[in-house]
Amino acid sequence: MRILGALALVLGFSAAAAADPAAPRAAILGTWKGTSTCVNSTEFPSCHDEVVVYEFKESAKGGDATTVDAFKIVGGEKQFMGDLEFSWDAKQEAWVSELTTPRVHALWTFFVRGDDITGTLVDLPSKHLIRNVAVKKQKP
Repeated sequence: MRILGALALVLGFSAAAAADPAAPRAAILGTWKGTSTCVNSTEFPSCHDEVVVYEFKESAKGGDATTVDAFKIVGGEKQFMGDLEFSWDAKQEAWVSELTTPRVHALWTFFVRGDDITGTLVDLPSKHLIRNVAVKKQKP
């Protein structure tokens, strides 16, 4: 009987976390550091492997959006690459951001699992993988 009670309690907490729209955002906020690795240098020759730092914060737009300030480490120094707005895709359980520039139309997808984010950058016209990302949450 105690086991059933404990199981019900755990399932109740899990359901509450899943229903809370702030829960995914709270998990991604903070500073993350790791690698962004090119997958197909033949098709995407301007792509270069990078050590990256991502600083996620609540978006000024509000709602469930987050903003990331993205940096690469060059010669031991952080260089700002830009910022992107990410939104929560509940179906994928992932954070997504569409990147559109004069040269690129691609989709970033990030999966948060505890203190790890794994992700991809996919070229949208071709659906070919450009990058894999693996970053770890940094202690404040």
